[in-house]
Amino acid sequence: MNKLILYFFIFSLSLFAEDKNEFTKINTFKAVIIENSHLNKRKKTKEYQVLASLPDKLIKKMISPSINQGEIYLYNGSNKTIYYPLLEQTINQEINKDENYTLKFIRDLKSLDESVDFKVVKSNDKIQEIIYNDGITIKFESFSKKNGINFPTHVRILDDNIEVSELIIKDIEINIPVSEKDFSLDEIIKN
Repeated sequence: MNKLILYFFIFSLSLFAEDKNEFTKINTFKAVIIENSHLNKRKKTKEYQVLASLPDKLIKKMISPSINQGEIYLYNGSNKTIYYPLLEQTINQEINKDENYTLKFIRDLKSLDESVDFKVVKSNDKIQEIIYNDGITIKFESFSKKNGINFPTHVRILDDNIEVSELIIKDIEINIPVSEKDFSLDEIIKN
């Protein structure tokens, strides 16, 4: 599900731009995402901060639940580094196929590649939902305008018409200054 959340978030940046080339103007972004997942009739809530330097650097810092607080997921090109503060352990991995797909999609959007595997449903010239060929549907409940881009702020994700996740996206910032230190695990852990 994490790859779907990141996939959705990056993808939504391009869909809601006032002009089609607006996404190419986004070099960095930051947001806080509250994810309510529904699995086996149980609700699980996660909150994390995302910072991205497009096209291939993304860091996710877990805020809650408390057991995951402080975990850091750093995606850089084809590599992923995970830091577990409770164990004081860092794991380096090659990004798996699903995560690699997410980062590939970011690159495709930056290059405006038009090959797609989804259908966009609009009403009154506003996107209401995205239906993917694999049965995933993303429904947009509300938006907030940031620098000429309508960012989704409340989203429901369905898998074969069963709600699997709800996202609340807040504190969105675009083209903020970032440095290599922002994506250096050693620097992040020190601070």
